[in-house]
Amino acid sequence: MTLCKNIIVPLDGSEVSAQALPAARLMAHAAGAAMTLVRAFAPAPDWQADRERGRYRGSMTAAEHDRITAFLTGERRRLERMGVTTPVHVAAQEGPAAAVIVNLANHDPDALIVMSTHGRGGWSRMVMGSVTAKVVREVKNPTLIVRCNERDCPVVPQSCDHIIVPLDGSTFAEDALPYAAELATAFGARVVLLRSTQNSEYFRAHTEWTRLNGESGFQLGGPTEMSASLAALAVEYLRRKAEGLGAQFGAFDVDVVHSLEHPADAVIGLADRLDNALVLMTTHGRRGVERALLGSVADRVVRHSPVPTLLVRGPTRAGELVGEVREKALAAV
Repeated sequence: MTLCKNIIVPLDGSEVSAQALPAARLMAHAAGAAMTLVRAFAPAPDWQADRERGRYRGSMTAAEHDRITAFLTGERRRLERMGVTTPVHVAAQEGPAAAVIVNLANHDPDALIVMSTHGRGGWSRMVMGSVTAKVVREVKNPTLIVRCNERDCPVVPQSCDHIIVPLDGSTFAEDALPYAAELATAFGARVVLLRSTQNSEYFRAHTEWTRLNGESGFQLGGPTEMSASLAALAVEYLRRKAEGLGAQFGAFDVDVVHSLEHPADAVIGLADRLDNALVLMTTHGRRGVERALLGSVADRVVRHSPVPTLLVRGPTRAGELVGEVREKALAAV
């Protein structure tokens, strides 16, 4: 698996979108990858054309292309001032922004996409229905998201020292581990495996242990014992995964962290405490991203994380593929 050969950075002329540039520079330096700065633009509308005054739609569209190219060239110079030495290409393309980005990504499967997005208002307004949502849903490429708005933009560090990988015990979440190992090797970073389990208050509220305890001679552990038992299993699981990473990849350190907080709060809190961190999570992509992220851990992490979040597309499962085929068939009826 190759980290990336090219980094696609969509820009729209705003300072918010430009916040993706420091993160892209960081990734380009680690991977030795080229960069492609892309901005989509709409063709000149028919109503603006006026042949009698020499205003032709084609020439106006060409002029817009030149204007966008000049803007991207300016952003390339900004990257050069940041110290980027790998090739930086510019691409001004006509069409809807999401379609332009997805088309570039589909023609470059080894590319990493780095995007900045608004962090306010929740996933449904921040991502779902926006350019970022369409890109995450449609591409197979990993996507690094920098949460930012006009008032609050996390500072992208000059290095990456910690890679936080939330795990929940599923093989799907574990699909991020090989990518984490490659990132850790490239950055010389430490991988931090994190898992959250339920605290005693959860078991106290969601079980009937007080009613069942002692019935038929059975003695059930209370909420504290339940939580402690689950925590011990989680820590043992994390240690096995850490040992597996070391045995398979080696050359970097792996820490394990267990938390009794909500999974998203645990990730955000850990990212806030660690220096120069990056969060790495697996997503379903396509239609599955709506089910997997809307109101979920990834939603809250992307909205509130003080550090960039890298979403890696997990492999398509057979059941998900069947579901997509069924949805398409129903849509055609």
